[in-house]
Amino acid sequence: MSARHGLSKTAWLAALSLAPVCAGCDEPLKRASLIEETRVLGARVELASDPERGSPAPGEDARFRLFVAAPDGAPNVAYAFSLCGVSPTNSGFPSCSSAPFASALRADPSPEAVEFDFTVPADLDRASTPHGFASGVICPDDQALFGPNREARCANSTGAAFGFEFDFAGPGEDNQNPTFATDALTLDGESWMSDLTTACTDAPAVHAGTAHTLGVRLEPSDFDALIPLTSEDPTRESLLLARFSSAGKLAHTFASLGPSSADRPSELSWDAPSPAAAGGTRVQFYFVVRDGRGGEDLATRTLCVVP
Repeated sequence: MSARHGLSKTAWLAALSLAPVCAGCDEPLKRASLIEETRVLGARVELASDPERGSPAPGEDARFRLFVAAPDGAPNVAYAFSLCGVSPTNSGFPSCSSAPFASALRADPSPEAVEFDFTVPADLDRASTPHGFASGVICPDDQALFGPNREARCANSTGAAFGFEFDFAGPGEDNQNPTFATDALTLDGESWMSDLTTACTDAPAVHAGTAHTLGVRLEPSDFDALIPLTSEDPTRESLLLARFSSAGKLAHTFASLGPSSADRPSELSWDAPSPAAAGGTRVQFYFVVRDGRGGEDLATRTLCVVP
């Protein structure tokens, strides 16, 4: 693992937006943690040769993955997006320094994962473009296309635009992705392994209207070392943990985790919805961890709420 400078950069994403503040409105605000429509929750770049490394070097093969959630756990989306080299910016999304070096189009909606493989050009100039930038649109239940000027858009809807910035590998710029271990998640203190492919009949069952504790434990290796620029700067990074569910109520969405929290579970309460369907109500959960420098990971779980 390479040490990194403790400098913040624009790393995320118009599509990951909280509910707007609406003073004096009669309708209650949407909870950021509740998945009520198809949403982008995060993204990840990983090397073909080392998935835990999130900063490909010129000439290396990598994969871009977009974390997309839907209330039923099976988002049906088309997409169009491109990748280019950029210089860092302190406001908004960066502008491509030259034409995109890779693009991807899935014209028709599909429940398949949103991901594609790319190669960083061997002649990429890291001095002028030390970061990569992926941008585009996902189109739930709609077709995607590139317009006449190569702009990504949906055929019949606005879709959800996104942008994601990551590092190219180089001196002081190698970044490891934080990664959820297989046993990282617990439900009421017990190991929780059922993912989005698990049927309600095979998932852990809880009763409608009851309260439960969800736990997330990260490894010490997930907190990368940093090169402090001043004596006040941290020597290891902090991580941001976000939790989402398709039903029920989470106590809160976000938690900031420091290196001292490694090996200790970050816990929060979740209230099961009520009432539940006679045959059980399947609830999907999404957990996203990010380091603020382009490194991210997603874990998903399922449980069944019974009457």
